[in-house]
Parts: sequence; structure tokens; C-alpha cells
Amino acid sequence: MTSLNDLSILVIDPNGEAAFGLRQSFVAAGAKTHVVESLALAGKILSVKTIDAVVLPYSQDSETVEFCRELSVRGIPSVFTSEPPARYQTRRRMSDAIIAVKGLIAEHGLETVQSIN
Repeated sequence: MTSLNDLSILVIDPNGEAAFGLRQSFVAAGAKTHVVESLALAGKILSVKTIDAVVLPYSQDSETVEFCRELSVRGIPSVFTSEPPARYQTRRRMSDAIIAVKGLIAEHGLETVQSIN
């Protein structure tokens, strides 16, 4: 297992779904881990502790976007525990590769995609 000794990780988990497992994994790897349920509490932790990385669920709401901007300004990397919504509408049976190609075609046109291949 990779060593995370001397690192301090902040986990934000509003629903409590991933916090326990993440905390256990980080602690087992040697990191100091702080778990909070809101961005407001996370902001308070950031103001008094040195944090090396933040783990949080993906969201496009204004509060999360502003929080992530603040992390960027401070040079603190963020890791998302959930995926952003799909960029292109897809059918469930389509493979990821087909979805990606269809998205490229929709965005750049068929001729551009054919010239790449």
C-alpha cells in the first residue's frame, strides 16, 4: 500500500456514504484524516489546519464550485467521489467507446473524427 505519512486529508461526505471507508483507507496508509459533512465545516477546518488534499462529492452547485476555486487558489488538490453527469445523452447498452465517438462526432463533426482515424 502507498504510504501517505505526513499528509493531511479532508473528506467531505454530506450523506455519510463513503466517509468511513475512505477514512479507514487513508488512516491505514498513514494519513491524518478529517471527516466533515458540509462545505461550511470544511472551510473552518481549512482555516485552522494544513490540509494536503480534499475528497468531496462532485456537484455543480455554486457553493461547491466556489469551494473548489478556493482550493485551487490555495494549491490544494481535490478528488471527487462521484462522477459528473454524462456530457452526451446515451443509451444504456452502448459501450463507453461508442459513447465517446458519438460525443466527438456531435461536437466536432464526422469529417474531423474521420481525419483523426
